[in-house]
Amino acid sequence: MAKQSNITQLDNHYTRQVQQHSNKAVLTKRRKKRALLMALPFLLVMLVLGYQIVEAKVAMNRTNVQIARQQQKLTKVKNTHKQLDEHVKLLNDKGYLENLIRSKYYFSKSGETIYSLPNDKAADVTAK
Repeated sequence: MAKQSNITQLDNHYTRQVQQHSNKAVLTKRRKKRALLMALPFLLVMLVLGYQIVEAKVAMNRTNVQIARQQQKLTKVKNTHKQLDEHVKLLNDKGYLENLIRSKYYFSKSGETIYSLPNDKAADVTAK
């Protein structure tokens, strides 16, 4: 059989107020713990997603820098190609080709004499 206790609880305004206060403290503590347990996975997911966003931004910046460099190289190559095309067009011109060969390689027509002067600094027709 269960023992009966000789202790009785006081039931007055003060004891009810203390009991409510302790119940509120326990509920507040439980709510804080529950909120922490719910917020922790959310924060963990947010950190992972935030890291991925930052990593993607850095990779995009690196890619943009590479694109800019490659575009500069492409511009240089296009300019070189354009210059070479112009040079090919000039080489197809008989008069220009004849002047180039005569000045650069000192090629002469039959019966013609070529004199090289010390003040003549141009090595070929294109440098004049």
